Amino acid sequence: MSYKAFPRRNELVVGTVKRVEDHGVIVELDEYEGLEAYIPRSHVASGRIKDIRDFVKEGDKIVGRVIRANRKLGQVDLSLRYVSEEQKKRKLEEWKERVRVISLLKLAAQRAGFPDPESVAKESWMKLADYYRSPMEALEDVLYEGVDPLLKAGLNERLAKKLEEIVKVQIKPPIYIKNIVVKLVSYAHDGIERIRKALLRGLSTPKTEGVEVDIYTAGAPRYIISIRSQDPKLVRRMSTYVVKAISKELGETEVFEVVEEKEYRKRLA
Repeated sequence: MSYKAFPRRNELVVGTVKRVEDHGVIVELDEYEGLEAYIPRSHVASGRIKDIRDFVKEGDKIVGRVIRANRKLGQVDLSLRYVSEEQKKRKLEEWKERVRVISLLKLAAQRAGFPDPESVAKESWMKLADYYRSPMEALEDVLYEGVDPLLKAGLNERLAKKLEEIVKVQIKPPIYIKNIVVKLVSYAHDGIERIRKALLRGLSTPKTEGVEVDIYTAGAPRYIISIRSQDPKLVRRMSTYVVKAISKELGETEVFEVVEEKEYRKRLA
């Protein structure tokens, strides 16, 4: 059972090199279970190629960009030339994350007594991927919300409960980060000092254990308030406190505006 239908043109895919031939490379697409793709010699690398094995060898894990995809004939052609190092790194990280989530789902399915754990795992991964931006983020949310994120995505309740037990043992809570970009202007004669005092007031907000707060300039009059914790609720609560503390310190000669808010998480190794 495949958990993706068929590659699309311009998509980045992960593959394992099966054969290196004089005219090109045959790879098996890891996300499409057994589907083979072809990398023409001219798309293995830029410039003149004397020996393809100088660039790829049997067993190598590659990231290629789909340049041709014919579903009817089952043919897929890839290019390695049109993939940057940053794109390759990001795609491989996504792939490793996918493999880990499916592995945890399979283990949960085994413990829950399903007769075909692998099929259950892949079907459940698809449900999580359809409902959440990242299936791994859904599992991380389980650490604070229990099975609710899994049930919302349509996972079997028995599977969800076993998965919750596994997640709490095998997954470390990430660092939740919220960055708030603010605009702060003062028209007073001592405006620089007023701004400095207001920002220090934000930094001196009584801290909850496990929460870190930094404020730094993004080029006046913009400043970034950065709050970090392993508890997302504490991050949101502290961000509200800090913004209010800064605002209360300002007078009629100051302009204070929240320009942008971004939340993301950083996974621990």
